[in-house]
Amino acid sequence: MNTKELLLSVLMSGPATGYDIKKTMENEVSTLLDVSLSNLYPALNELASEGLVTYRKVEQDNRPNKKIYELTEAGRGACLNALMSGDARHRLRSEFIFILAYAPFLPRWRVKELLDQRLADTNETLKDLDRREAEEALQEGQKFCIGFGRAMMEAQRDYILNHGASLLKSCPEDVAVLTHA
Repeated sequence: MNTKELLLSVLMSGPATGYDIKKTMENEVSTLLDVSLSNLYPALNELASEGLVTYRKVEQDNRPNKKIYELTEAGRGACLNALMSGDARHRLRSEFIFILAYAPFLPRWRVKELLDQRLADTNETLKDLDRREAEEALQEGQKFCIGFGRAMMEAQRDYILNHGASLLKSCPEDVAVLTHA
């Protein structure tokens, strides 16, 4: 999905300020997709000029005015079309997996460091999923995605715990690293 389609999908949950949209993109959408926030406000302006979103300005004391964006019916339709026609392949792209493919050439300490870091990251993700699951008023789609994410994270954690030792055994104790001048 492109940036404008992602913005429309965030607004499916209801009106939001640009700041709220940015936070949702950073904290939720970016955990699932690669997102670029550099063109967030220009993209919102384009959506408004295309009639897909509207906004109203709200004055604030001692702070700049803010805009609250909301989907129009055309925006809702465009979002649904993007969701219905988008490529929904699940991709596995991981520098972690790529590097571990070369574990037999890496020193054991480095592979252990990578596994330990991945376990720590996985446990943090599971805590974040617990936090999200405890939130009120989750939609069924959100509940499903949290459960799906939990299943993937738990499987990843369990696989590392059950198979990490044999991977470590395949690694040399240390390796000589050559540097180019």
